[in-house]
Formats: sequence, C-alpha cells, structure tokens
Amino acid sequence: MPPADHVGIEIGTATLAAAAIDPICRLYDEVFSQPPFFWRSDESQLHRERLERLLSDPSFGVTLARRDGRLVGFAYGFTLPSDSKRWVSLTEPVPAELAAEWPGRTFVLFDFAVEVPSRGQSIGKRLHDGLLGSRHEERATLTVQPTALETKARYERWKWRMVGQIDGGPTGAAPLFDVYVRPSLIDLRPSVT
Repeated sequence: MPPADHVGIEIGTATLAAAAIDPICRLYDEVFSQPPFFWRSDESQLHRERLERLLSDPSFGVTLARRDGRLVGFAYGFTLPSDSKRWVSLTEPVPAELAAEWPGRTFVLFDFAVEVPSRGQSIGKRLHDGLLGSRHEERATLTVQPTALETKARYERWKWRMVGQIDGGPTGAAPLFDVYVRPSLIDLRPSVT
C-alpha cells in the first residue's frame, strides 16, 4: 500500500458528500459490519437514509480521503441545534456548563471511517483534523459504540473525553453509545500568520 502522503484529503459540504454517497455507504458497511461493532440487519439502509437526511442540513461538513481516486476514508457531521436534547438524554446528568447549548456551539462528528488496509498511516488523523479544523464551532461531540476499545483509545489521544452514555434508540446503529466531547477545536485550526 502506498504511504499516506499519496492520499488526497478533500474538505467540503453536502455537495462533495452527495457526489460520493455510494462509495461512502460501501465503506461504512465494510467498516461497521465487522467486530467490534454492533451491526443491525437493516443498518446499511438506515445509514444511507440518515446520510441523505443530513445532506439537507446547511451546517453539514465532510472530509474525504482518496487514493488514486478511490475512497479510503471519510468523516462528516453537522452543527448541533441549540434546542437539541442530546445532553439531557444521557444516562447520567452532566454539569450545566456542558449541557448549555447555543447556536453554533457544538459540532457533531457523526460518522468517521477508514478502510482497514489504509489504517496506521495517519489518514484518520488527517480526516479528523481537517474536518474539525475547518469548523467554526467552539467544541465537538461524537458517539462511539462501547465495544470499540481501540477507537475510543484513539479519540482519547486526540483530546476527546467521555462524558456519559446515550441510548441508541429504535433506529440507532447500536443499542448504546458512549458520548465524547472535545472541549475546543482551536488547536486544529490553521494558524494565521
């Protein structure tokens, strides 16, 4: 496999993701249908439906990683609405400062994946940093399945901290998720010189 510097990273909006929806969905299925992830029999279709809905959100942002024109990774998300019930839905109460939400405060890193053969080459870090560094929000949140121990350890190295758990709901990718917060995105933004 060629080194990661032969991988191009694109940062964009729903237009970029819409043009790559089939490869995104194929890669999602490839990554999340394998252990340690929980996989529902209808998850492939539910994921596509969730992504199609998100593409209509004007705050949607995406990064794509391609090697020789082939998608090898993606990360995408949106701005959490200020009236979101995310923080009150946690299984344990959180401090009021964490639960306080206002327009543009929090970005949700909704889905993030790198194909297995391309892991260990900093592609995931480039996708993560590129997407979050392009955002104007103060902080970010994400959820991860509790069984994904390596994924959680990686997030913790990247300055995320677990703040609780949330029920996946009837159409969630898993029955339960660990909720993480990255309190600041400033260190990921390009320096202005």
